[in-house]
Amino acid sequence: MLRIALMVLLPILTPTILYFLWFSHARRKAIAAGTPEAAPALGDAPWVYLAAFGVGFMVLVLGASALFFQDSGHPGDVYTPPKLIDGQVAPGHNDPAPPSR
Repeated sequence: MLRIALMVLLPILTPTILYFLWFSHARRKAIAAGTPEAAPALGDAPWVYLAAFGVGFMVLVLGASALFFQDSGHPGDVYTPPKLIDGQVAPGHNDPAPPSR
């Protein structure tokens, strides 16, 4: 679940979170300057651009994780799941593929 949050949700939501931070700052700044009519309106948000940047950032993160965090085996390898041995958890691992005939 944490992996999904870090690799999918966070990249999608980051541009929108940054926009809302800028929005609140710009609104407070305009009100403090005495020109509330110059404050940005939430309805004017560039939702299409925010969504496009979020999806693009998500694709970038997923692509980078596929390239740099590739810890899987090779095609045909046999995966051995984690086991409990004498009260200790032995991690899962990939065993080399058996020789072909």
